[in-house]
Amino acid sequence: MALFSNGLLPASFRGVPFAVARSANEGGRRVVVHEYPGRDLPSTEDMGRGARRFSFNGFLVEGDLVYLGGPVQLQRALLLAALEAKGPGILTHPTLGILNVNVLRYSMDEDLGAGRMSEISLAFVESGKKSLASVFAATDAGVLSAATIAKIAIVADIARVLVSALSGGGTHSGISSSASQWSGQTTALAGDATAINKLTARLPGNNGRFTSGANAGFTTAANDAYSADATVASLIVQASEQRQDVAAAAATLAAAVATLGIGATETDVGNAAGDLVDALVNACADPADALRLLAKLLAFSPAGIDAAGTTGSAITALFQRMIAVALAVSSARYQPSSYDDAFKTLVLVTSLIDTVATAAADAGQDSTYDVLRDLRIAVTQDLKARGATLAPIRSFNVPRSRSALALAQSIYRDASRADQLIAQVVPVSPLFMPPSFQALAS
Repeated sequence: MALFSNGLLPASFRGVPFAVARSANEGGRRVVVHEYPGRDLPSTEDMGRGARRFSFNGFLVEGDLVYLGGPVQLQRALLLAALEAKGPGILTHPTLGILNVNVLRYSMDEDLGAGRMSEISLAFVESGKKSLASVFAATDAGVLSAATIAKIAIVADIARVLVSALSGGGTHSGISSSASQWSGQTTALAGDATAINKLTARLPGNNGRFTSGANAGFTTAANDAYSADATVASLIVQASEQRQDVAAAAATLAAAVATLGIGATETDVGNAAGDLVDALVNACADPADALRLLAKLLAFSPAGIDAAGTTGSAITALFQRMIAVALAVSSARYQPSSYDDAFKTLVLVTSLIDTVATAAADAGQDSTYDVLRDLRIAVTQDLKARGATLAPIRSFNVPRSRSALALAQSIYRDASRADQLIAQVVPVSPLFMPPSFQALAS
């Protein structure tokens, strides 16, 4: 049974997976019926859509390779903790995607004879809106939803590979060697991401072409909601905390690898690798910097005999696929400065995703290939939609050198766009722009 057979997603609540034998959805309209004396026909008043309810009949089984279940006692404990936790949680519905729900009730039967299976019955009600409005929408939300689903499939496929390799004589040393090298490379790039010269991109407002970072977009100022009172000193503290987050994620990965089989599962290793890549992205000053560093990280290849073995290669594939997902998420947050910039970013990200997806297909891991293909579609739709609203780049030739203010007024009838011209042309001096240059057509 494939992970996404018949287009179904793996069911889970608050990250705890379970098998589904049957599901049902309930809903309707909130209608008030008004009945009056002497009138045969009632008057009805539609008060809006009723709350949607989702129920499942399923089971937990020990050592299941489809949804990667470990010891059934541990599965019961984890699911109980998730069901009894306060507040709403994320439910991955097999057909409806990612939902934000509250628990209504549950029941869990234990097979005391065999002791390897529990039948479960779960009921949920939606809490507010879906956390992601569409599983594959043509917006940045569609990219984020596709990325969430891709991570699930990637971890599941790699976990199966590791289980099979270890049971077939594969060694833990390959996992340890490969994970250690990937962790070290990621940690080193985190130092690049939090360098002082990168931090100024997080300062609020327009601070000039040398401090705006690489994600100024059309407006020449970053759109991220940075604190209005942010200073270089406060950003240095923030960067230090982000480096610590990367180091903590690396330590979590090392602990999962060290305790694999005695306290941690293959799924834990996969999730820890994804968290480490996410920590690197969060440490970047802007999404443009994240794209640069992720592309550099994707080109990395661990060295050594152990890392080149079956288990080591599986860890390498795991990191490469998580990096591809992070590239897609960063592209959704990136602010293109022109139609050409959006197209360039589209080509870069989709080509890297293609390379990783093709490797997954060659390895026979169709679930991963399918979700990466859907992720590529979401990225393409997002960048095409946003790029279509931006002007293309064209060449300008003027009789003589002029100031950026004069050129902005002459070309765009808007002198306030001088900073935009300066950022695109990068002249020696804004007072003496070159006679020939490339800038936005309108």
